[in-house]
Amino acid sequence: MTKDRNSLSKSGTKIALLKLVNVGYRNIFHEEMTEGVKTFLKNLLYVGAGTVISAFCTSVVSILGGRWLGPKEYGQFILIQSVAMFLYIPMELGYNTTMLKYISERTDYQRQSNIITGTLLLALLLTAVSFIVYFFIASTLSRLFAIPVNLFYLAVVFAALFVFYSLTTAALRGLNRMLAYAVFQIVFGSVVLLSFLAFILDRQFSFRTMTYPMMLAYGTVIILIFIFFIRKLAKWNFDIALYRMLSRYSLFSVLAGLSYIFYTNIDRIMIGRFLTVADVGIYAAYYTASINIAGLFWNMFNLIFFPTISGYKNKVSIFQKINKFIPYMLALGIPCLFICEYIVLKLYGGKYAPDTFLMLYFSIGSIIIVIDGLYGSLLLAIGLRGARITSFAAVVIAIVNFGLNFILIPKYGITGAIISLVISYSVSIVLKLWIGRDYLRKSTDQETYNV
Repeated sequence: MTKDRNSLSKSGTKIALLKLVNVGYRNIFHEEMTEGVKTFLKNLLYVGAGTVISAFCTSVVSILGGRWLGPKEYGQFILIQSVAMFLYIPMELGYNTTMLKYISERTDYQRQSNIITGTLLLALLLTAVSFIVYFFIASTLSRLFAIPVNLFYLAVVFAALFVFYSLTTAALRGLNRMLAYAVFQIVFGSVVLLSFLAFILDRQFSFRTMTYPMMLAYGTVIILIFIFFIRKLAKWNFDIALYRMLSRYSLFSVLAGLSYIFYTNIDRIMIGRFLTVADVGIYAAYYTASINIAGLFWNMFNLIFFPTISGYKNKVSIFQKINKFIPYMLALGIPCLFICEYIVLKLYGGKYAPDTFLMLYFSIGSIIIVIDGLYGSLLLAIGLRGARITSFAAVVIAIVNFGLNFILIPKYGITGAIISLVISYSVSIVLKLWIGRDYLRKSTDQETYNV
């Protein structure tokens, strides 16, 4: 009897929650939820639960690491991450987004298997070649990034692990294995937190205390996904027409990816060059407290959003819904993030004192980045021309951001870096809506593939 009452209670809670979500959806979009929207929300619930738990674990590590290690050692860890994001581009060449789009487009298991297996083999080859090149020019690149050679080598390994973590988790998303994806997010966060605590208990307080747990977590998830999913895929068949299609899309995807990596990491590298490593740590704390929090919810949403809309033939209604939703994001998002920043910075400790204007700039920047991401994902999901537009906008962001950072960081310090980011992303949104206005209104791609 007790079991039945608990079951009824859970069912009642679920129905009440669904009604509440439906009311919000109806008020914003002026229509009832369809079955497709309900499925989307169910997948979002799975991914959301896994992502929140993982984010909680990694946030604890980030906050405690920043607090216990101090801005200098924390700043070194951030530099390793930032340099790794540059180094991973030649290892992956945009195939992550490409793979996700095309395995989401059609539920043909053999085709999906060909795409996943072929992409992983290609990434393995690219990574091996990159390792060799990086080994021979390590001293030159370490000077370029203004980091010691030993940190550069760590960044190379970090980059390689991140490549295969990104590809294997993207494969799960493309195959619509959202529950499995959520589980592996929890595994990732748990490994990071537990191994970090093990280092702390061993009285090791350096950048390695945060770097090694991240690398271990990437490796663990890669191995587990390979054992339970990748190795069970159907026999791989080499399909030249299919890989031509993937390479064509990846050409634009990698351009956008390279630009993205550039403008989301160059600020930290330039702060390290013009200011100090400790300033990198302080900037990273503000970034974590605002942009990373907004990014958590955006990424959680986009994990379902992008593969779902990739399967829609016509995406006009999606464009209209985004336009209606943006005012709510601005009105609610900026004050919420401002409050989050204050709380998180207090947790970081006295060395990361909150600054009202700096917090406001980061709050505004966080929402601007999410809005840019919404339009960018829609353009990428529509097709090849959308990838071209997104790539062009990403290159413009990179150029504008680099130029503004070069001018503003020496003059205004950390504040100059976040102002540069806000202006750059604002320019990107304007470009996407201006150049892609007709494309977004039609939301269909004229270029079709029979592969």
